[in-house]
Amino acid sequence: MIDSEKLPKEFIYMDDFSGEYSLATTCLVGEYIPADQNHPAYCAPLPDDDYWRQSANSFVRELFNYIYYYSCQNYVLLASDIRGLEDPWSEEEIFFPAILDFFEEGKGWVVTPDTRILSMHILEAQPHIIRSEQEVTEWKVRFDIHPEAKVYRKDTGEMHPIAEFDTRNLIREGSIHGTMRTVSVKRKGSTVSFIPEGTNHTEKENKS
Repeated sequence: MIDSEKLPKEFIYMDDFSGEYSLATTCLVGEYIPADQNHPAYCAPLPDDDYWRQSANSFVRELFNYIYYYSCQNYVLLASDIRGLEDPWSEEEIFFPAILDFFEEGKGWVVTPDTRILSMHILEAQPHIIRSEQEVTEWKVRFDIHPEAKVYRKDTGEMHPIAEFDTRNLIREGSIHGTMRTVSVKRKGSTVSFIPEGTNHTEKENKS
């Protein structure tokens, strides 16, 4: 596994960026207490907002963005909540919005033996970069889901697989496949998004 915490110092020695990545650095907001059947997680570690601001050139900077993005998706599952995140996230971007709704309605939450519920695999050594009026960086990825992470239902006292809450139909053979994408426009900044496998890129742009 590639240690995302060490990546800012080690990327200059890399020419193949494919592989499994750990989560970004985190910020503690209190004593983390894992979820169980009595309560949801308390003070889940937040992804460090400074991580994606690492100084790097070209596509390596985008890789930091993708690691931060994946860490935020992991946080949403770990906390069963979105309110701790620095940047606003739309329901369209969250992998499992049904779990958020479930938690907000007081019906249940995610219980996991490990803070790392998602794992991100970069599937290509180098990204695809398209330069025109805007620069587009694309990298094929796969997100695996910890098999022991479950959603606890208060009404039945039962544990259910996260896949049962996949209302966006993202999961294929136990994982989420797709492309991380950055669109950068001079003097207008950049946007980072995930395009699920089988989604038309133009269609995704029109919705954003």
